[in-house]
Amino acid sequence: MNSKKTGVILVGHGSREPYNKDAIQYFAERLKSMYEYVGYAFMEMSKPTIQEALQAAAASGLTEVIIQPVFLTRGVHIDFDIPELLGIPRGSRSGMVTVSGKALSVKYGGPIGKDDRILEILIDRIREAAGESR
Repeated sequence: MNSKKTGVILVGHGSREPYNKDAIQYFAERLKSMYEYVGYAFMEMSKPTIQEALQAAAASGLTEVIIQPVFLTRGVHIDFDIPELLGIPRGSRSGMVTVSGKALSVKYGGPIGKDDRILEILIDRIREAAGESR
């Protein structure tokens, strides 16, 4: 019997500053109770790479992985670089990738985008900068 085992890999940009990695790890840690597997990866300057995260996911026995970028908006990384690294056609949101000899179904999520929940955070930060309390 071939049952589907789905996991999630969050993808951040990466930075020389540790805060970027800490933030992605924070989100991954909070998602672990919701998914069978949660990993994370970075486009540049931080480890693990997307390829390394895919290898870890394949080794864990996943059959499907959802790649979720943690980027606010679309751009070169979202539209071109990440799909290319995943080996999925440009403009597509799914495909198959072979990692360490194992086929993985890949689903690719979009950026965070325009969302009123983000607007609420912006309002909080503006108020903090202005010295206002909640």
